[in-house]
Amino acid sequence: MSDAGAVRAFRMATHREGEVEPRLVAMRDFLANASDAEVVRNRGLIESQIQAVATQQPETAARMLADVLGRDPRGHYARAIDAVLRWWVVQPGSDFAETWTTLEKALEAGPRPLERALLDVLGGLDPRAPVRRWRVAATNRVLDCLEERFEQPARHPDHDLWRLLPVVAPPGAPGTRAEWVCVIGDRAAARGAEAAARTCFRLAFEQGCAAAAPRLAHRLAVEGHRELTGGDPERAVRYLYEAAMLDPDHAEYRELHRAAVAARDGGAAAGTRPGTAAALVVAAADLLERGDDAGAVRLLRRGLSGAGGASEPGGTSGGDATGGAGPDDAGHGPHVVDEPYADTWPARLLLGTLEGDDSMVCGAARDLLRRYGAGWVRRTPLGPGLVLHRVTRADPELAAALLEASPAELREGRLGRAIATTAAYRILALGVRDLGAGRPEAARARADLAERLLAGDEA
Repeated sequence: MSDAGAVRAFRMATHREGEVEPRLVAMRDFLANASDAEVVRNRGLIESQIQAVATQQPETAARMLADVLGRDPRGHYARAIDAVLRWWVVQPGSDFAETWTTLEKALEAGPRPLERALLDVLGGLDPRAPVRRWRVAATNRVLDCLEERFEQPARHPDHDLWRLLPVVAPPGAPGTRAEWVCVIGDRAAARGAEAAARTCFRLAFEQGCAAAAPRLAHRLAVEGHRELTGGDPERAVRYLYEAAMLDPDHAEYRELHRAAVAARDGGAAAGTRPGTAAALVVAAADLLERGDDAGAVRLLRRGLSGAGGASEPGGTSGGDATGGAGPDDAGHGPHVVDEPYADTWPARLLLGTLEGDDSMVCGAARDLLRRYGAGWVRRTPLGPGLVLHRVTRADPELAAALLEASPAELREGRLGRAIATTAAYRILALGVRDLGAGRPEAARARADLAERLLAGDEA
């Protein structure tokens, strides 16, 4: 068929008012026989036909649109796209998943990907117009997309998928991003992806979703129990301590934590050895759990004073204590640290954090890094993120060293990148001071370190 014949047949079909099938046949024949130039010249007519079909069969119109964009990818067809989406949300057919995939692929290379086009269309509709069946299906599909891209830019709060989620969701759905991240965690848990579930629940909790705390605590407790029975009590202490802190009403987590501490320290199940630095921090953590912050501070000061480590911020003594702590039933009398256990960094780390003494935190973190190197994250009685945050404020170069000695998931994660950026700018500020003081070599070294942090080579 010639160009002229294809165009003539197509134009004749446009006059068949109310009939969808002749329009589909004419469109298919036109695209198969017309030249590229004729397709471009007839964009307006093509668009009007897609709009007409969309009013009756939006999913069929979606396939027409995909065929047209496959033949004419430079054509925007904005009115046709809007018509297809506008009618699809109010009268969806039985092929939702197929239609979504068809539109997603058809629009991915255009100026408006599907999520952006849906935002534009839904923003101009009465919120009551989209039917619940479409909303539920669309919500599940957006969640699927977010799960697929969770470690990619979709995590950014400005990504269109995150904007689209509350717009398509039916009434009664979660209202905040943190709650949606918790939902994604539930979905991961339901399919047995426990590592992904923990990641989502932790992120949701950090962003303010209270419902994520017991979910994360349960999974940490399960992991801690697995480590305890598998012969790694050090890791078990860390997991179970956090579980007990996240869900203090669950007594079993505290009991498991006590057992892990006992297994790690080689003592009885009743707790850590009285008089050790570990017992001092355990007792302080127990007071904190009960809400007695002032008592915990007094206990730590008294214990450090007896060990000779509290008089100077960041002061330290030699010795061989173990790190990590949590709620325990150790007594709360005077704690004098025995000489063989005179390494007071766990107590100084906790006391410095409670009192806002960043120099004490830095001194303790320096001892922690010197003693355990890359294992410092597993030994700290506090979350590594909190340690890094406090150290960055007072000693960004130490923060860079701690970050460099951290596991890859911490260094390369959102927290690690944020710490690296903050530390880099503070190191640059110190370098500027070096220049002003006539120390160009020191300034150059700091500039190089900052550059590596910002580039992600070191942090």
